[in-house]
Amino acid sequence: MRKIARILVFVLMAASFTACEQLAQIANQAAQVMNLKNCTFDVNGISNINMLGIDIDKGMDKSSLNFTQLANVMSSLANRKLPVTFNVNIDVNNPNNIAASMGKMDYIISLNNKQVISSTFNNGFNIPANSKGKVSIPITTDLFQLFSNETGDAVLNLAFKLAGAKSNPVNLGVQVKPYIKINNQSLAYPDYITINKVLE
Repeated sequence: MRKIARILVFVLMAASFTACEQLAQIANQAAQVMNLKNCTFDVNGISNINMLGIDIDKGMDKSSLNFTQLANVMSSLANRKLPVTFNVNIDVNNPNNIAASMGKMDYIISLNNKQVISSTFNNGFNIPANSKGKVSIPITTDLFQLFSNETGDAVLNLAFKLAGAKSNPVNLGVQVKPYIKINNQSLAYPDYITINKVLE
C-alpha cells in the first residue's frame, strides 16, 4: 500500500512539474511575440528579381536585354502578361532583453497601393535579444495583370524599377501579422505591422 502511495505521489509531482514547465514555456512564448511590438521593421529592398527567366540585376533597363530576351519580353507584353518573381527583404531589429520570435506570419504586399499578394509565410524565425535579423518573403506575380490599365512600357519599367533602375518612384507596402505556436495552436499578434518604403 505504501509503495502504491509513493508511486501516486511521484506521478502527481511529475504532472505538477510538467504543468509548471508548460506554463513557463507558454509565458515565455507569449512574451516573445509581444516583444515584436517593440521591434522595428524596415524594408531592406528587393532581391532575386526574375522576369520571364531573365535575372534582373541592379541598374538594368530595357536596353540591357539582348535580342532574344527583348523579343520574348515584347511577345509577353503583347499578350498582356509579364510574370515576375522576387524577394522582399525585411530587417528586424530586436532591442528587447529576450528573444522575439514567431512560428509563421501572414503578409500583404502592395506596389503603388495595389495589392500584389496576400498569403502566409510558414517559415518561423527568431531574433535573439539585442540583435538584428532578416526575413525574405518570396513573391510571384504578374505585373501586367496587376497594372492592366498601364502601357506595356510602363509595366516593363516597373519591373526594372524593382531592381533600382532610374524611373518613377514606386511605393512598396508591406503588412505582416506574426503568430506563435502554443500546444499546437497558433496565437496571432493583435494587429498587422505596417512597413512602407519608397523605391526611388
